[in-house]
Amino acid sequence: MADLLMELEAQIAGAGATAARQNVGVIREVGDGVARIEGLDDAMLNEMIDLGHGITGLALNLDETEVGVVILGDYTRLQEGDEARTTGNLLQVPVGKGLLGRVVDTLGEPVDGKGPVTSDVAYPVEKLAPGIIRRSPVRQPVQTGIMPIDAMIPIGRGQRELIIGDRSTGKTTICIDTIINQARLNKAAEAAGDKDYRPLYSIYVAIGQKQSTIARIISVLEEAGAMPYTIILASPASDSATNQYLAPFAGAAMGEWFMDNGMDALIIYDD
Repeated sequence: MADLLMELEAQIAGAGATAARQNVGVIREVGDGVARIEGLDDAMLNEMIDLGHGITGLALNLDETEVGVVILGDYTRLQEGDEARTTGNLLQVPVGKGLLGRVVDTLGEPVDGKGPVTSDVAYPVEKLAPGIIRRSPVRQPVQTGIMPIDAMIPIGRGQRELIIGDRSTGKTTICIDTIINQARLNKAAEAAGDKDYRPLYSIYVAIGQKQSTIARIISVLEEAGAMPYTIILASPASDSATNQYLAPFAGAAMGEWFMDNGMDALIIYDD
């Protein structure tokens, strides 16, 4: 009996109590892609909120008694009274070379049916841009492959360029031709073993376009062999206004990873 008591005392003494704290709230109102949640006392601005059903929200309005959350997904699957939890993470997207050749949505989730994205690094969507002093001057051109543009109005790496025009005047065609030309230059440098050449990776952000238009662009890039050097971020017209608003920021975050790791990236915003 004494041995049994000693054994029980030893087990009790060695037992460790573990507790996990979660900030859980309740959806009070939901509609038109916006939810108002009560009980999330420690929510941060731009924090990702787990709304259940595989749906993520973004905390944008922090009131005393409730939190206003924009829903990044199908809000019709949510109901009043559903639980919502804070994640402790600001809105971020996966980045890295694992996204090359893939088609992803605003949150970096694959939509091409090729399985999960291989990336172990994530960048915040909202990030301060580097100051002017830290930026290198524009020295190297971006060869678009279109001779009049390269000769008369050359574009440099580190420069922004606006392409304006009426409908069906070839704005998207210029962008796609530029992506294809970068892929050709990258392939030629790899074949020649040119270690001094800095490859230029492309990120195409489609905002508010038709699904058929995006599919046609992907088909053109695949036929030209440019997809291994390209990331497609698709936020079509069927997406919510929130996703379309965040798409350019997500594309910029993906491009910043290449910049931070000594590589160059070309980002095209096509709306």
